[in-house]
Amino acid sequence: MPRLSTPGDMPEDVLAVIDVIGNNVRTEILRCLAQEAMTARDLADSIGVHVGSVHRHLVLLEQHGLIATDVGAGKRQGQTVLWRTDTFKVAVCGAVWTRYASGE
Repeated sequence: MPRLSTPGDMPEDVLAVIDVIGNNVRTEILRCLAQEAMTARDLADSIGVHVGSVHRHLVLLEQHGLIATDVGAGKRQGQTVLWRTDTFKVAVCGAVWTRYASGE
């Protein structure tokens, strides 16, 4: 699918929200992890996406603070990591998008 051009006057915070959660796989990951903490493998099986792809999405979502784990970033090698959605931060992102999209 071709990328859409970006309006020049769109605020940076809105652009960031759209870039992060404007992806159907990442949105499904957030929804699933809001219901229960899961490993990347369990999440991949649940949503039907390759675990490598899920992991890339998890890293991006973590970088933006929308998900968290039970194991620190430098201590994950060989560990089972449970991921979960930070629902408060997702709500903040949603509010940013809603304010902009509704013209507030």
